[in-house]
Amino acid sequence: MTTRIRSWNESDIEAVRKITWETWLAAYAGFIPVNDLQSYFDSAYSHAALREVLSRPNVDGYVAEEPPGVVAGYLKTHLEAEEKRFYVSSVYVLPSFQGRGIGAALMKTAEDRALALGMSEVWLGVMIQNTPALEWYKRTGFHFVEEAPFTMGNTTVVHLIGYRTIIHGVSPISGQN
Repeated sequence: MTTRIRSWNESDIEAVRKITWETWLAAYAGFIPVNDLQSYFDSAYSHAALREVLSRPNVDGYVAEEPPGVVAGYLKTHLEAEEKRFYVSSVYVLPSFQGRGIGAALMKTAEDRALALGMSEVWLGVMIQNTPALEWYKRTGFHFVEEAPFTMGNTTVVHLIGYRTIIHGVSPISGQN
């Protein structure tokens, strides 16, 4: 069975919220208090906030469906024209679906979108304490060159900002076409 990646729509908002919350608890609760996660989630991932994100012209969102139609992960990208950077601002996969190549499929979608927009790199940020994600990004060719604070609720953590160069026709994740 194959993961299906498609553009997200308003009917996916509840699935995006569920994926976000479950992955945050699994990845961040060890270093960010749950009340701070909840506070940030309630403002940045409310139904209204996600509908507004869906309407932005420089933002694209995709969901990963696993048969039989289970939304198991999602990707949000945005183009920052002034910076001349294409960002993956969110890529989350439900913990029970991790390790199945869904994250790689979502990242390949981001690369394809970046190429379509004439970009040669994909940028993203990752919390330094999110060791599994940071290690995966490094294994897949990301180079971290900046640090920035990232605040959720009353907790501020170090966010590493990095990029991966896209090689047209070859996925750095798999090394294959």
